[in-house]
Amino acid sequence: MNKSFPLYASVSLAFALMGDAFLYSFLPTNAGSVHLPVIWIGTILSINRFARIILNPAILLVFNRFGFKLPTIFAAVLAVVTTASYGFGVNVAVWILLRILWGVSYSILRVSSLTYALDSPRKGFSLGLNQSIAECGPLFALLIGPFLLDYAGPATTFLLLGTLSVPSIYFALQLPDRERSSHKLPTFKLELPSAFNSMAFTSAFAVEGLLLVLIGTLLLRYLPTLTHIEIVALTAGFLSFRRICSILISPVSGRLADHYGLMNVFLVSILGLCFGFVLIATGIIYAGLITVFTFYNINSSLAAGGASAGKENITHAVSQNATYRDAGAAFGALSGGFMLALPSLHQVFLLCGLILMSLVWVLYREQRSIKE
Repeated sequence: MNKSFPLYASVSLAFALMGDAFLYSFLPTNAGSVHLPVIWIGTILSINRFARIILNPAILLVFNRFGFKLPTIFAAVLAVVTTASYGFGVNVAVWILLRILWGVSYSILRVSSLTYALDSPRKGFSLGLNQSIAECGPLFALLIGPFLLDYAGPATTFLLLGTLSVPSIYFALQLPDRERSSHKLPTFKLELPSAFNSMAFTSAFAVEGLLLVLIGTLLLRYLPTLTHIEIVALTAGFLSFRRICSILISPVSGRLADHYGLMNVFLVSILGLCFGFVLIATGIIYAGLITVFTFYNINSSLAAGGASAGKENITHAVSQNATYRDAGAAFGALSGGFMLALPSLHQVFLLCGLILMSLVWVLYREQRSIKE
């Protein structure tokens, strides 16, 4: 398969992600400006992820029926429409609808880009490059978003971000259709997750869920003299650092995975993530956030490769792992919304670190038993 195919899919995803990326730094401290009660923040930031829990298995049927190109084009169009509409949310019902539609869009775009990337024989590097490219759009949005918000207000800001997302459609149109899977579609059933997918759930719960919702509140309590606009800018700065790490580190982590073994590098990233949680729990916020975002990017860029290793149906394995990550992020974001009013937020991250440490041990034992 042409090496540019996964690149086209990744670039399409990068442009599509801009509105969602800025929303996480904007909404927790500016909900009133878009007619959203504070109590709904956690729900609005997580409802798209709950939708994806249902959608991830369903999109396998979509890909099997329509191939990969047509659904990707549809998802790119949907991303542009939802991003441009965020600033005009007039009530809770409209916000819920927009976030569910974004969930549909992201489910298709993510699985599409990962599946194209996994066609490469150098899976680690291809996955790292895929994530690196995809993060460029969100990084750009986080850098310009606070300035647009300060000078133009929410409606114009998201309308401009939606306009800037239009190239997502162009790159989706450039994708030739990938060969459809000849595998029989799996029967989806309720089952206990593997240690690997349990780790995906827990890490996403803590980072993509709790931390992304609570980061603004953590910083506000750490630096109470800052204004709301300054907190938004600082939050966007840390979220930008997360994206920069992904752009710079993901290809490197992919090369390391190809050289030292994907699972070995993945487990080291989890241990680094646990250390970052300890720093946050002990009040060392800046260093903790930097450590968590650095190692989580390594972790998330390699997750699809670890989940699909040795699996015959790669798309199904990727979709299943994505479902557990979405479930973790959804429940984490929802929980974070309810935790905004709590007097102390540090201990929950220590608990997440301890759970991940126990799962590392379980997965390590599983890997050793397979080798023996």
